Amino acid sequence: MEILKKNTMNRGKFKLKILRLNLCKGPKRLDCCKISANVVNSTHLDYTIEIVKTNIPNRGKVSITMNKQPLLRLQMKKPCDHLYMKGLFQTILNATQRCEFQKGKYHIDIDIDDVAKAYYGGEFLYGNMTFKSVFYNDECNFSCTEIDANFTPAPVNEKKKH
Repeated sequence: MEILKKNTMNRGKFKLKILRLNLCKGPKRLDCCKISANVVNSTHLDYTIEIVKTNIPNRGKVSITMNKQPLLRLQMKKPCDHLYMKGLFQTILNATQRCEFQKGKYHIDIDIDDVAKAYYGGEFLYGNMTFKSVFYNDECNFSCTEIDANFTPAPVNEKKKH
């Protein structure tokens, strides 16, 4: 948590901009999903996910670095046992109570700026962040995504455009 101590003066209301989106390869040889993704207006992620076979992810990793220094590392043996992840999977991918990802095609539009502001209470540290998540099971990869984003001070009296 040394990085938090170094940046306590550089925090507050922020503006987020996605700098890079990369769909990476997970640790398994086979993929359970076909994923395409694009960045729209530097704050929205537009995902299309085709789950080719109903399955349950039983492994997950999420890591966040800030200015190339580790900030958070989360490893999950059962991602759906994690309260936040289960709700996310059920909301965006129609996962069942048992965390089954149902076969089908899903379109997801995520405003990362809104999500970050809601998750971090509208204030956070400034700097360059890298978010990496990978979810898989014993057979195949569900997803592997890397996002580089920049958090800068929000202009005073900035109003959200819709």
